[in-house]
Amino acid sequence: MTRDWNSLIRYALEGAEGEPFLRLLKERLRTGSQVVSVRLENAGGKPEYVLILSLHKQLSEMRVPHSEGFTSWSFDTGTRMADEPQEQARFVLLLGERFAALASDVGPDVLMALLSNHLPALGAPRASEAARHLRTSRHVDSAVRRAAEKLDFVLVGLARALGRSLKYDAATTGRILDGALAQWISQPPRAMGLDAQVPQLP
Repeated sequence: MTRDWNSLIRYALEGAEGEPFLRLLKERLRTGSQVVSVRLENAGGKPEYVLILSLHKQLSEMRVPHSEGFTSWSFDTGTRMADEPQEQARFVLLLGERFAALASDVGPDVLMALLSNHLPALGAPRASEAARHLRTSRHVDSAVRRAAEKLDFVLVGLARALGRSLKYDAATTGRILDGALAQWISQPPRAMGLDAQVPQLP
């Protein structure tokens, strides 16, 4: 929680003070290091980014835990992951966070009904196919239709991050986001963080 206006502005521009790894990364970059590549790993169930840094042709590795601050920094600087599958893995993680917030807002059953009905209507190839296999206990109703706007907001925000911040072309942006959606939907309910509320497949 910010204490005053200046703290709020500093938080918006620099991230949380409690992110020492991000501060250290920024310091290393200020002193001349450059990011060569970034990959995502799940060390003991906790996602972290493994950065290869170069300084005077010497390579070093730095690990930064996944955080909103690192995500914002990487988008602000246009820092891409090492390759497309790694980028997709990052966006599976980001979708999970945004869908958890959406499920908290509209309810997990509305979210699952929304995914099973709205994604095929959008026509994203892999995500649509994955969504067709979802089992939901709820039919399309006014709550699901209202939530569709919130889902579109999430998808547009992530597509903008890929296309505008990370400078992927439209085809690559669509492919990464579609693949991330399909991968997130295909996870077991427990990995989605919705295991208590999502009807199980027989």
